Amino acid sequence: MVRLSNIQGKVLRRLKEQAGTKEVKKYRSTEVVGKPVYLPQFRIALVRTPNLSSKYAQFRVPLNFNKFDLRSYLYNLYGVAVLGIRSYVQAQGLTRITRDGKGYGPWRRPKSQKRMTVELKEPFAWPEEPKDLTPWEHEGWEKAELWQQQQQDKENPKRNSGEEPDHELRAAYKEQAKALLEKKETWRPTWKAVGLEPHEAAKKASYFPATTLPAWYAKQRKGGPK
Repeated sequence: MVRLSNIQGKVLRRLKEQAGTKEVKKYRSTEVVGKPVYLPQFRIALVRTPNLSSKYAQFRVPLNFNKFDLRSYLYNLYGVAVLGIRSYVQAQGLTRITRDGKGYGPWRRPKSQKRMTVELKEPFAWPEEPKDLTPWEHEGWEKAELWQQQQQDKENPKRNSGEEPDHELRAAYKEQAKALLEKKETWRPTWKAVGLEPHEAAKKASYFPATTLPAWYAKQRKGGPK
């Protein structure tokens, strides 16, 4: 009977041979520990931190990442030795911004972010930010973003009431109030305008025709009667 542990040991040795792993080196009398990772499924981002000195670098790592993982990652992949690591989890604030950038929807708290600040054995200086972004097709990317925004505006011409006020409706109210103050118009309820009694107007289930609506409302307003 073949033991499962023997099979796992053979597979692990075969992977090590194919990957060409070498013996673990030592620096500053500290051995790099951690399990070998051959097909990493995580993302690590180096954060630009102008407020830190050249002896420190900050990374954005997954929440399940620990200090040993980052130290082994930097040393074995890039040959960067670190003297110390500090980590913290940054909780995100409550927001209503959705994935499409709209400012409405249910209140939610985005996923927390984990950051690690490492003390480098050798200093590191950030390169200057490029001023000409032509090699990265930045102009084409901006055009694509603008086109997507225009398509979204066409599909949803009426913006959400929570995003910005309805300026057309405000102007119409202002115009009507001015006309009433100057006695150019006489205010009357809608049921009087259509010639109904109060009890008949309450039973009326259909919409009133556009001719009975005020003049300020029938001026080709978005979403209103034409």
